[in-house]
Amino acid sequence: MRIDELPAHSDIWESDSDNPLGFLPRPDSLGSLDFLSGGVKVMSLNLPTDADMVEYLKDGIPGHDEHGFHRTPTLDILILLEGELSLELDDGLTSMKPGDVVVQRNTNHAWRNTGDKPARCFSVICSPVNGLNTER
Repeated sequence: MRIDELPAHSDIWESDSDNPLGFLPRPDSLGSLDFLSGGVKVMSLNLPTDADMVEYLKDGIPGHDEHGFHRTPTLDILILLEGELSLELDDGLTSMKPGDVVVQRNTNHAWRNTGDKPARCFSVICSPVNGLNTER
């Protein structure tokens, strides 16, 4: 499977605590921000330009506020493959270029794509078995 041949959003592989080596994605989980306990989800994503995102947000995106902010109780690893992308957190904005990697842990965040084409990303999202311990 070549990542440049995948659809705009493609779940590639998934696992859970009962099946740590994983399985092909469940049809009901495609594009979902609900993650299996103790699981891992591997995805290819095309994040839309800010201009397109404004239109999507007008219609509402489950789990996102009107500015695109959302929080997932997961450990997320994202690699920017193509395009322009910034990660906006509560305390600032971090710009990314192709080849950059970001690791985020249970953060309230939004993606910003100021470019003129979707930003292609590869992402691995890990969901702890017993939720997140945010005490550290």
